[in-house]
Amino acid sequence: MAPECNAATAEKLPLVSRVMDTGLSYVVAVLLVAMSGTVFGNVVCRYFLDASLAWYEEVSRFLLIWIVFLGAVIAFIKGDHLGIDVIFLVLRPKYQRMVVVVADALVLVCLAIMFQGGWDMAIDSLESGWVASSVPIPYGWVYMVGPVSAALMFVQCLIKTHADIRALKGVPA
Repeated sequence: MAPECNAATAEKLPLVSRVMDTGLSYVVAVLLVAMSGTVFGNVVCRYFLDASLAWYEEVSRFLLIWIVFLGAVIAFIKGDHLGIDVIFLVLRPKYQRMVVVVADALVLVCLAIMFQGGWDMAIDSLESGWVASSVPIPYGWVYMVGPVSAALMFVQCLIKTHADIRALKGVPA
């Protein structure tokens, strides 16, 4: 019964990744449209109405921050982050898989640290009441992108680690 449950879980994990990738792609697309609209709206106001929107710079910066961090999660899901693979040229396949699992474990530790640091910073900022100067957006909500993106990457890294451990068991020594 346990192997069947494990196989069923293994089949559902790629679905979770695909759903998260699709959902995040739509969110990033909406944020990008909002940022572009904000900047374009300011250009129109500045050139045709001779007045600039006082809040456009901060809002577009906040949107860009969220786009970058959520885009990093999408890149993580797709495996598009940079990596050094020179060591794989000299290792046998089983040892390559072992190095990948160790690297996954290190990434999980780094993401946990990123989550904790981002959470502390966001909560501290929310508690201090620090808000943006031109719009009433608390900086804590801007900083919340750190723990949100770290948590999403942590889930993806767990899925990847699960797949890498299963691959390690199947690779001949």
